[in-house]
Amino acid sequence: MRTKDETKVKLILKTALKMVARVGLAGLKMSDLAKEAGVATGTVYIYFEDKNQLIFELYHYLMHVSINDLAPQILETDPLKIKIKKIARNYLEDNINNPEYGAFLEQYFRSPYFHKEDSTRVQKEITKQPLYQLMVEGQRQSLIKEADPELLVTLVYGMLNELAKVSVYTQKPLKSAEWELTFSVLWDGIRS
Repeated sequence: MRTKDETKVKLILKTALKMVARVGLAGLKMSDLAKEAGVATGTVYIYFEDKNQLIFELYHYLMHVSINDLAPQILETDPLKIKIKKIARNYLEDNINNPEYGAFLEQYFRSPYFHKEDSTRVQKEITKQPLYQLMVEGQRQSLIKEADPELLVTLVYGMLNELAKVSVYTQKPLKSAEWELTFSVLWDGIRS
């Protein structure tokens, strides 16, 4: 049995993300993906049984990448508010620099590829998110509102998703004062 070439897997996944942002999930064709990634169509099928598996793996890949992208520069000694601010900023920058992430997720959650049983898996994955963990920690410290932590994470990420779209669509970088105001609004929305 041949082992997977992780470099090719990542190449195919990254290419698929960019294509989904451009042509949508429905427009994604395995043969076009292979051509754009510079590999044979058969190679794509070596790594992904079909388009359904590719989409499923894209979602997991994106969750893994996103979680890893959130944690840089966060120190264990940082106060909770600073940790949340850093994660929020990292999330925003990640979505501005990689607009294909948001384009894929929006389409995925509204598509037939996302099934009812997936919602349980998504909820489990949210609990692994660093921001979710900080919400729970903040609630234990009575710093964060007593609300479902998943709802609080959705509140923060939802606002940041929309801000990232505005920055991408207008091609205007976010100014420091705009970021400070944004975080102030977010913090006021989640704190006790």
